[in-house]
Amino acid sequence: MNENEKKWAFWALSCAFLVDFLGYAFIVPILPSWKAEFSLSNTEATALVSLWAVPLFLLGPKTGRLTDRLGAGRTILFSLCCLTVASLLYLAAMEVTFVDGFIVLSLARLIHGASGAAILTAGFAAASDIWPTNFGEVSGKLIAMATIGGLLGPVIGGVAYTIGPEYAFIGLSIITALIIPLVYVTTKELGVGGEPAQGSVPLKVFIENPVLFRIGLLVMMTTLATGALEAGIPLFLEDNLGLNAAWIGAVLLVMVVAQGLGGWIWGALVDKNGPVKYMVLGWYIVTAAMLAAGYVAHSISDTVLAAYCIIVILGIFQFAISAAQVPMLPMVDTATSQVYGEGGAGLAFGAFGTAWAAGTIIGPMVIGPVYDYTGSWGITLGILAIPMFIGLIITLKNRELLADCYNSEMSKRLESE
Repeated sequence: MNENEKKWAFWALSCAFLVDFLGYAFIVPILPSWKAEFSLSNTEATALVSLWAVPLFLLGPKTGRLTDRLGAGRTILFSLCCLTVASLLYLAAMEVTFVDGFIVLSLARLIHGASGAAILTAGFAAASDIWPTNFGEVSGKLIAMATIGGLLGPVIGGVAYTIGPEYAFIGLSIITALIIPLVYVTTKELGVGGEPAQGSVPLKVFIENPVLFRIGLLVMMTTLATGALEAGIPLFLEDNLGLNAAWIGAVLLVMVVAQGLGGWIWGALVDKNGPVKYMVLGWYIVTAAMLAAGYVAHSISDTVLAAYCIIVILGIFQFAISAAQVPMLPMVDTATSQVYGEGGAGLAFGAFGTAWAAGTIIGPMVIGPVYDYTGSWGITLGILAIPMFIGLIITLKNRELLADCYNSEMSKRLESE
């Protein structure tokens, strides 16, 4: 593949990741409005965020096997068509009268999540095959593009929904559909599939291997926190500041910009200096940030001041969580190649997606019930320091194991060039 073909493949993947996560985050500033319209509790409202990740959790390995057989290009193409349809179902949920609208919302979220699972798995598998020696940089850029989608989603969703629901969800379907031609013309470059070079990789490899299992736990810890915050912060902003959907989207924009910058920066640094040192740094910062957020929300009586302080703290958190999260992608890639050889990238990132989804499901389902039970944002935010501290301990205890795995595999790849 020449450099021009690689460039088009990168932009096809980037756009697919962007619209995937745009749809994921699109509903976040709308949650308070849906909460009122459908008479939902905080737990039910945050469950809509979690539902996106349920298919990724259940189908991650299956989408990986599908990618290895059909190819990343065709898998992503079909998934984008499904995303377009799911976007219209959100609008239908608000219009139907013969069935509970919340059921239709849930169905749309599940379809959106299943399609997103396939895009995530196939996209990383394609990138690891096209850019084997600088996958850290490319995966960091893809995470950054996904984060931009997460950035634009709340902004576009919040503003468009304020104008009218039909503008919001028809617009989302059109934006998604516009990416389909780009992916179609780059299907061959992204990969057309075939039998894995080493046969069918057994899923138990990803549980039994010490490196892959630990990475899975770490991935789950990061997405648990980010998923909890994405679901809980809109409710926090509405409770403490009375912000509408448009303003909530603007606040989330600041947070996601920080994570996007982090993904781009940390990914490039990983290729130069290895992943482990940045993972350790990230875990230290995010643990401290969650403790600080809980302290501010609990101790500062001026709710407006507390809210703005927490926004700053969460911006720092989002930047640092990328340092813990992005290096895990090249770790998955190198560990899988070392354990089983080439040919199972799809399944590897499908298993990665399952771990990612587990945290994304648990996070919103933790923050909603905790706040409903305690009525305290200080406790609700501060409790997220626990999984961050667990992630720090796992990384510190296994830093040599992780570093040796990465360095040995990358040395082989550089020698073979």
